[in-house]
Amino acid sequence: MAGLEVLYAHVGSSITCSQDAVVCFVHWEMIKRGFRCIGSGDEPRSSDKKSELLPADWSSNKELYSLRYKTKDGDNQLLLKAIAVDSTLIFNLMNSSTQQVSDLTVNISDHVDADQLQTFDSVFKDEDCLSEKVRTQLLPPQDKPTGQRMERESRREGEEEEEERRREGDSDPLRIPVRHPRQGRQPDWSVFESWS
Repeated sequence: MAGLEVLYAHVGSSITCSQDAVVCFVHWEMIKRGFRCIGSGDEPRSSDKKSELLPADWSSNKELYSLRYKTKDGDNQLLLKAIAVDSTLIFNLMNSSTQQVSDLTVNISDHVDADQLQTFDSVFKDEDCLSEKVRTQLLPPQDKPTGQRMERESRREGEEEEEERRREGDSDPLRIPVRHPRQGRQPDWSVFESWS
């Protein structure tokens, strides 16, 4: 859980309820996966800049959290929303360029001890399970190729499949091999004429 304790200590005064702790944890998972927070709310602001930290007003609304992220090395933008419903937090993550949405529902009491909000060592329960859920259900796949890279990989896979088919064809004992005539030498047709 390297880095989570530092983040939690940094935003400790803003964590006043269990859902704050869960949002902090999900933010940390996003940072670990190479995303950077650029601000809160739905709309871009002139003050937006990529950061590993949570913005100052990240927990001002305890019913609806809204954070924007970009990839560390690119401009792919994601909008993360967390809605508090009874004892759960429903997360939605939308990729702004593809409009793809993923979601995750977290039962807060399964992962946060509400009586220990100010004690990092005992606030989270079953961190590995929560981390796995965030990674598999909410976050986009890490090595999903895009654009030209996808085209190159697709072409390379096609070439590899063709080579594999060629190799398999050569090892098929029932396959009749292709005969290639020798180059540069013409058959002596006179031999055949003498038979007639």
